[in-house]
Amino acid sequence: MESLSIIGSKEYIEEIEEIKHCGHFNLEKSTVNIGLVTENDLSISNVINDDDRVVVRKTAFSCNYRDKTLILHYNKEVQDMEADDEITFSYMGSEFVGEVIEIGKNVTGLKIGDRVIPNISYPSYTKGYVGGIPSNHASRRIDDFKENKLVKIPDSMPDAVAAAFPIAAFTTYSMIRKVVFPNARVLVTSARSNTSLAVISALRNFPVEVYAITSSHEDHDILYNYGVKKVFVVDRYEAKPEEGQALVDFTRQNGLFNAVIDPMSDIYLERVLKFMDYDSKYVTCGLYDQYADFSVRSHNERPGLMKDIIMQVLAKNISIIGNCIGLEEDFNMAVKHYEEGKFDILIDEVFTIGEEISFFEKTYNSSNRMGKVVFSYV
Repeated sequence: MESLSIIGSKEYIEEIEEIKHCGHFNLEKSTVNIGLVTENDLSISNVINDDDRVVVRKTAFSCNYRDKTLILHYNKEVQDMEADDEITFSYMGSEFVGEVIEIGKNVTGLKIGDRVIPNISYPSYTKGYVGGIPSNHASRRIDDFKENKLVKIPDSMPDAVAAAFPIAAFTTYSMIRKVVFPNARVLVTSARSNTSLAVISALRNFPVEVYAITSSHEDHDILYNYGVKKVFVVDRYEAKPEEGQALVDFTRQNGLFNAVIDPMSDIYLERVLKFMDYDSKYVTCGLYDQYADFSVRSHNERPGLMKDIIMQVLAKNISIIGNCIGLEEDFNMAVKHYEEGKFDILIDEVFTIGEEISFFEKTYNSSNRMGKVVFSYV
């Protein structure tokens, strides 16, 4: 079967029948060549420790913000090997949905025909379970996994949603569990990001008031339809006086925020502290400037920044909480709310065979993207 992959230059692979060049896209300062690579299908008979493994045929996958640096890394490896006159390729992506096509004899919880997504529960408190994302090669069409790294999904969940569900579900409900309580005023930053859209969708299930910060003037109607009471527009790169005044005026009239959920801590942490109440809680799951290779920086760090942050945190007894993914209980609640129609993953667009470059351009280079972008093999 064909798998969407990072490949070498068109000129270098043009005589290789198993690799079909689809085009290229630009990521940061790099040119990434994309192709469809045909391989012999994987079967349970050639899988190591096959008695405990499950073979899955992927039907769709998606890439997230974390995958960006991995794509840059894999692309450099492919280019370096090409310079040494060697041919290679690399899969990409962290989330997928697929169908079980073979199982080992010790597998009891899954059967052939089940639709599954990766079980990314983290951290691990169970012997024999390795926490976190099971693969950075979600685009590989046929793949095998240990049974406990897969989870069956309901028939009501379409492939497009399932391929974008795991990280949002685990992370969203984990962060909410850590900071939200009844009647809290909750501020969600980076409101157009995939994580924050999922958080805002999930918060509809809790008796709280939801407010949002975004750097965009567009698509506020989607946020209000999700239940946001007020949207604040701020500049991503610089905290401007008028932004602070708008929040000052609002909090003076309505009260400070009891909880902040922030996926981009290097942009917003310092800005939001002054608008947080005593004994409030702040949770973050990441940074905007995650990697040194990224050409666009989120902000200019200034001397004394960390000292100022700590001083505010101490003076107001604010709890700063880090969050990486989440637990099985978080995922189960997300699925329950999804089946009840009370939680969803906003999908911007689904691409398929023949639209490979458009998939990557929309995922990483489109300023008007609103929601997850999915690639479907079927």
